[in-house]
Amino acid sequence: MPSWLPPLLALVPVHLQGLGATLGYQGFCGELLASLGRRAYGGEAETFVYELLLLVGLILQGGVGYVLLFLHWALPEASRGVGEGLRWASLVLALLLAVLYGLTRLWGLPLPTPYGWAWGGPAPADGLGLVLALWEGLVGLAFWKGRVR
Repeated sequence: MPSWLPPLLALVPVHLQGLGATLGYQGFCGELLASLGRRAYGGEAETFVYELLLLVGLILQGGVGYVLLFLHWALPEASRGVGEGLRWASLVLALLLAVLYGLTRLWGLPLPTPYGWAWGGPAPADGLGLVLALWEGLVGLAFWKGRVR
């Protein structure tokens, strides 16, 4: 597998999320996570914890993907040192995003509320979110396979 392919694959989810949000799809950061707090306590602010984690994870992964592509094409000698750590970080981040999305859709996760921690219920998964979660698994596999040269 070419060494530029995993970083390129890592760029796709953040752009798909942005495109899907403009077209009205929910994806990773849909209204699902905001509805968990409404059902439990009538507030929405605490549910932004998981929306924020997924959104920041997607943005971070896109940023790392761009940095890895830049290192590969512009500074190939730096790609061997700093790039290895960034590849491992992107591998862990991709798998973490897929697992976090799956947990919020299958079982729900605890939510911080003004009254303490509350267990949020599972939420329905949407098509874009499933595609993004599967793609994150593919990104993790690509970084795993590309780690040995």
